[in-house]
Amino acid sequence: MKHITLMIIIVAGLLVGTSCSNKTEEPKKTVGTSTKIEGDSTLYGLACDGCTDSVLVFLSGQGGNPVNYDIIEASKKRKVIGRPKVGDWVCLIVNGSDKKKADLVIDLDLLKGSWVSLEKPWLRKRLDAPVLGNMDEETRHRVDSMLKIQLKPVEMGFALRRHYAARPIGMEYSRNKNQESPVVYPTPKFYTEWHIFNGQLVLTEGALRMGNQRKVKTSYKNDTVDLVLLMRDSLRIRYKDGKEKGFYRK
Repeated sequence: MKHITLMIIIVAGLLVGTSCSNKTEEPKKTVGTSTKIEGDSTLYGLACDGCTDSVLVFLSGQGGNPVNYDIIEASKKRKVIGRPKVGDWVCLIVNGSDKKKADLVIDLDLLKGSWVSLEKPWLRKRLDAPVLGNMDEETRHRVDSMLKIQLKPVEMGFALRRHYAARPIGMEYSRNKNQESPVVYPTPKFYTEWHIFNGQLVLTEGALRMGNQRKVKTSYKNDTVDLVLLMRDSLRIRYKDGKEKGFYRK
């Protein structure tokens, strides 16, 4: 009887061992989100523990083990855009000759947010000198005060959101079509999407409904800019024509 019991235990153990060895391994989960555009050489992932001013510890969004990238030269050339912290979503361009070096690093989590600059409106119709000359001092002072209020700069810019969504800031001023208004405001770009493409920021203008009419702007246009500076409260970009523009975080 003892021999039969022992045989049952051995057979049961073999069956359990066989079922464990045949168990299918779960696929590895990827880290982060990457919607790479065709032709984009940028790598996307997370900044890991161990990042310094000279090293970026990078975990690819495709999974795997963290990789250390030398960013000393990139830092000297001001090509480390932002200051990656542990857990930040970042992207980089690998050096063509040395795969352990990064030519460009961008802190994408720091890039997200609302960025605005102060834009000054202009007079819809210039007041001629004779008109001003015919006013008495009190009326002229009142007109000057009104103009100062009307010509006060307003915030305009864009917001970069999660999942590459964007929206304009300041459209309420440009939509003021009141012909009686003495000032005209600039129109901010109607950005609806943003992406990184080979280390550059691509801002895409989307569809725009014009007032209460059913007329919709359906043409899409990309503005491709270089990121010059990125700090917690400051952003500076350079357009194709070489002009730079600064923004502050709203």
